[in-house]
Amino acid sequence: MKTKFFISAILAASLGSEVFASELKHVDLEGFASPESVFVDNNFIYVSNIGTKADPLGKDSDGFITKLDKSGKIVDKSFASKLNAPKGMARLDNRLFVVDIDTLYAFDVRNKKELLRLNINGAVFLNDIAVLDANTLLVSDTGTGIIHKINLRNNTISEFYKLDLSQFGGANGLAIDTKNNALIIAGYHPDGVSGGKVIRLNLANKNIETLIDTKGAYDGVAVLENGDILVSSWGENLQGVIYKISKGKISTLELPYMQGPADFFVDKNTLYIPKMFENKVLKVELK
Repeated sequence: MKTKFFISAILAASLGSEVFASELKHVDLEGFASPESVFVDNNFIYVSNIGTKADPLGKDSDGFITKLDKSGKIVDKSFASKLNAPKGMARLDNRLFVVDIDTLYAFDVRNKKELLRLNINGAVFLNDIAVLDANTLLVSDTGTGIIHKINLRNNTISEFYKLDLSQFGGANGLAIDTKNNALIIAGYHPDGVSGGKVIRLNLANKNIETLIDTKGAYDGVAVLENGDILVSSWGENLQGVIYKISKGKISTLELPYMQGPADFFVDKNTLYIPKMFENKVLKVELK
């Protein structure tokens, strides 16, 4: 997703508070500023906001993280503030991790205290986080194609894998596929035009299996308990969609018009989709 691609987008018209589409009940949560990622724990919802300028690469201190209760009510508008363009999040014990352009942060969910600020040298467009184990994170850099490995015992950084940008695009969304000992990667080309693919990277031997071969603007990804995979795509002309990959077959979830479906989160039977260019999060009840 290139900066000018964000800035030139036209915001969607306001949607109603609650609607139905093919029996998928959904409601809009509001009060955000270019929401990019959602993370949900047992009690709260966290939304990373790039900011009112909607510049994913702008070091403007305009970004923040909003905290909501499970009903969707904002309980802390700026749980973490003065960030630049925060994106993907993950949690380990009481630490909420978030990536911000070239830096990995961690905040204490109990008192909001900053616990970690780790600069990743050479990073261009840090985008998402996957928890590999209790001491290891994988962090995608869409701009370089590198997936970084972070050792939290000593905060060291190494290269876990580097994608061929021309073939797969840069790594955007990440999700661990436990059953297959693999990492699902949603690709997006940093030029905003060429597109990426959706692949499965074997964690042991680094072999790649292509799941969606058609190049597109893929963003978030999640692996469901039954093994199905959900992937968001910005689509053509900002008509975003959520794809489902089930036993090799690809289908599309019946959802309302979305502009900029980014790094979504699945909490049991509930799907939270940040609609970046509408400043909303779509909450969907899955069947």
